[in-house]
Amino acid sequence: MGKRKGFTLIELLVVIAIIAVLMGILMPALSQIRERGRRQSCGSQVRQHVLSFLMYADDYNGRLPLPNTPGGWLWDLDVDVVNFMLQSGMNKKMFYCPSNRVMHPNMDHFWTFQAEVVDEKHLTGNFIVSGYCYILQMAPNVPQRPEIQNNPNKSKRWLKTNREPQPALRELSVDATLCAWDQRGPSYPNGNFGLVQGGTYGEVQLYDRTSHLKNDARPAGMNVGFLDGHVDWRTFDPQWDAPQNEGADDIPKPRYGTDRRFWW
Repeated sequence: MGKRKGFTLIELLVVIAIIAVLMGILMPALSQIRERGRRQSCGSQVRQHVLSFLMYADDYNGRLPLPNTPGGWLWDLDVDVVNFMLQSGMNKKMFYCPSNRVMHPNMDHFWTFQAEVVDEKHLTGNFIVSGYCYILQMAPNVPQRPEIQNNPNKSKRWLKTNREPQPALRELSVDATLCAWDQRGPSYPNGNFGLVQGGTYGEVQLYDRTSHLKNDARPAGMNVGFLDGHVDWRTFDPQWDAPQNEGADDIPKPRYGTDRRFWW
């Protein structure tokens, strides 16, 4: 019998190099597939938020749940509203986008930021920090929100009932998309979307973070849930403030806040 020939060192190195090249080609594609799955899951959660709000409106003569909390950010959600949403079939995980690499793995912190857990369907306290934002008026007994920014057509409005005209155009619940506006510069022309210092950073050194990020300077876009119950994906355009986009209502723009701005 002849001696069995094995692989030479050169052949092994060539195989390893080929595998490395293939992995370099496949990994970005696999990452994109996983992100698309997370985006779709997130969109389903946004729709559930909208449907829960509409169920609330059905029980309260068309009135949407208006925030009645000291929270000043658009993702601060009154615990009474949260309790209704939990009773409607939602759970804690549905308040946090699987694409958000800070909020999703640390949801227990955000869930109890200004609230305490009684059980899975009941909280007490003031508000949770949700992974989604709500385009709602404030309750009548608390200071009202300022006018929506970058709204030349006056088509954006804070919602208080489910009886708005053109409900298919009225945003109600959107992905958490926020930036540190005061960090604008060459590296962050539209602000820093990944490293936003807020109350969470002061408490536990966790930055607030936008969902669906390409990098800290640019989100991919956001899921938007509308008053009629449908959800659309809205792609981020870094040239949102270019003259040709001045009247565009269907691209994310900074709409609320000062040094910390929320986009939809």
